[in-house]
Amino acid sequence: MAISGRIGAVFLQTDDAPLEFIKKGTSPDPQRMRYTITDEDCRYIDKNSNVTVYINDEAVSSGWWIEHLGGTVNFISPLDPQDEVTVSGKRVIVEQAGGFFNWSVELKADISDITTFESGGFKETLPTIKGFLVTAECYWANEKLSQRAGREVIVALYLDTSPGKKRYEGYAIVSSDSIEASVDDVINESIEFEGTDRLYYRED
Repeated sequence: MAISGRIGAVFLQTDDAPLEFIKKGTSPDPQRMRYTITDEDCRYIDKNSNVTVYINDEAVSSGWWIEHLGGTVNFISPLDPQDEVTVSGKRVIVEQAGGFFNWSVELKADISDITTFESGGFKETLPTIKGFLVTAECYWANEKLSQRAGREVIVALYLDTSPGKKRYEGYAIVSSDSIEASVDDVINESIEFEGTDRLYYRED
C-alpha cells in the first residue's frame, strides 16, 4: 500500500535529558479505548524510561500499551465513562531539523509460512513484521539531515495544510541521502527513511 503527499517534516530529539512528568491527564476517543495525554509537551515519551498508567488514581500494569510517539495509551477493552486515566513518565524534547515538498510512503508486511500437518493441505500464512519506507524530496539547505544517516529521527507526513494537521508520524532511520545540483542552481536532496516502528495517523 502506497500513500503520497506534498508536505513533510523531520524532527530530532535534542541532547537535553528527558524530563519527568507525573500523572498527566488524558482525553479519550469516542470508544474509550485510546487516551491521549492532554499536555502537548508530554506527547513525545522517552522510549527508554518506564511509563506508569493510572485508572482512577490506581496504577495498572496490564491491559494497555503506550504509543511513545504521540503520548497515547491504548487499552485492550473499553473503559467505563466515569474512568479517569493519568500517565507518568519522562518526555523528550524535539526540534524540527528540516522539511520536504514531496513524499511517498510504502507500507510493508513480511509474510511467514505457518503451514502445518493440520492445515488440511492448504497453505497458511501470517503477517509478522510491519514497517514502512518513506521517500522524500527537499531543497538542500545544510548537512543537518545527511549527518543523521543511520540514526533515528521522527518523520511527519502531512496530508494537507489544514489547522487539524492531518498527518502520519513514525520513528525511522535515515537510510540514504542523495544531493543533486541542477542547471538552475537549485540543489535538491532526495532522502529515504526506513521505519523502525509503526506509522501512526494523527489529527490534532
